Amino acid sequence: MDPLSMERAMMNNMVERTGKPLNKWLDILSERKCNKHSEIVSFLKNDYSITHGYANLIARRLKRKYL
Repeated sequence: MDPLSMERAMMNNMVERTGKPLNKWLDILSERKCNKHSEIVSFLKNDYSITHGYANLIARRLKRKYL
């Protein structure tokens, strides 16, 4: 599966796999004021037990939102 197809599949499965839609994760991170990609990924993995793949995707989407 190519990277774009994988990202689409992960977006479609996000609520089932993480318990929240992307916009809720972005709201949580906006309140948290995380800046660095690694901080965001670590926060999501440690505080919410999200897999690395989903934490990475959410972190990338947060950065994309504010670029």
